[in-house]
Amino acid sequence: MRKYTVFAIFAFLLITPVAIQSVHATSASDSWYPGKGLKQGDYFSYNVCWTDWHNCTPFQMNFWVKNETSDGNSWNVVFGVVDGSNIQKGMMTIGKITPDPTSFDPNISDYTGVYRSTVSWLDSFATRDTPKTFDVPAWGRTGSVGGQSVGPVSHEKVTVGAGTFDTYVLGWHKGIDNKIWVDSSVPFPVKALVFVDVTTGSPPPDYTLELLKRGNSQTEPDIFTASSTAHVGFSPQCDQPNMEQDSVHQTTTTDSSSMIVEYRYSPSNPHEGCPVEYRLSFEKNFDQTQKWSNVQYDIFTTDDQGKQMSSIAQSNGRPSLFAPVGDDDVTTVLKGSTPMSHVVIAVLGTNAEGQLPDTSSSGVVKFDVPTQAPFPGFDDGSTSNVNGTNPSIPEFPLGSLMVMAIVVGVGILFVRVSPSLNTRL
Repeated sequence: MRKYTVFAIFAFLLITPVAIQSVHATSASDSWYPGKGLKQGDYFSYNVCWTDWHNCTPFQMNFWVKNETSDGNSWNVVFGVVDGSNIQKGMMTIGKITPDPTSFDPNISDYTGVYRSTVSWLDSFATRDTPKTFDVPAWGRTGSVGGQSVGPVSHEKVTVGAGTFDTYVLGWHKGIDNKIWVDSSVPFPVKALVFVDVTTGSPPPDYTLELLKRGNSQTEPDIFTASSTAHVGFSPQCDQPNMEQDSVHQTTTTDSSSMIVEYRYSPSNPHEGCPVEYRLSFEKNFDQTQKWSNVQYDIFTTDDQGKQMSSIAQSNGRPSLFAPVGDDDVTTVLKGSTPMSHVVIAVLGTNAEGQLPDTSSSGVVKFDVPTQAPFPGFDDGSTSNVNGTNPSIPEFPLGSLMVMAIVVGVGILFVRVSPSLNTRL
């Protein structure tokens, strides 16, 4: 009897690893693509950030599959975000081959761009027509210069707001580990931590996401708890920025030839006192695919005589705006003039945020924005600075840049010296 018991134990120990390996191999051979298994009523809530949206400031993104389109090739999706005090909700349509947005309401257009660059980003490698399995070493390559191979790197359990999931980790390494956690039974990734591809310094996040909640409901779920809010501080008659359908795009070199500035603004013909959005890229002269890092800059408007009317940095109580990876996206209330607002992008230099900029890369770009008259109720007296005056921008723009750089430096010096003075006192 004893020998049979020993034999049974031996057989169990021998077979168990093989069985586990077999189950694991079966799971690894599962095919997957973004949107796989998506059905009517599915809803998802994410905490997400993207570097091109306010330097990866996180916000909550929610979407619910309401129904199929009439042709059966796409889904109608209720899409909403809670971005600080800004709450937006609208409809978007996503495909079934790839879940990228094909149409959307104007008020959510920018946020659907974030969705495309984060939640559905892996459809660059896997689609319904070209699904991928987790037992292949590479799904594709990243789009950066000298792109890295993207593929399964490990298998692990991960816990997020929506629960614990048995996932495969898709990843690559370039200076730092980039990871996207995928559960083959979930249509979209449950977690991601992806970094910007930079040549020097510590890479900042390119995008992050975490699944907070998921489920299925045939009626609109409670993740949509509020209606869209109007932007505070301007008329509800204002057109909203819409980079996809109503924008102006230009590329030009600074007056000092220090760099190329690519800019886009929306709306193309805004009203004074209404929101305008600027998207900027600060690019190397010799190769526009390479961008400057740690750019300190500001955006001014001036009157016809060159006197400053507004400063985005000053309105935010900051010495400058900051683009750590050479891209930035800012939205402000336009304080300009009709029929044309004169806009100045002033590059102060490059250095870490809060440090005195290296002005060797400073320079300015000027352009005009056709501007309509303000709606009733706009207080154009708010365009003056905190002292109630409108300082002029010198005829030679670099002089203004140097003055601002000195002001930044004095401020930093005061902050550093102040603690020692307090100690002595």
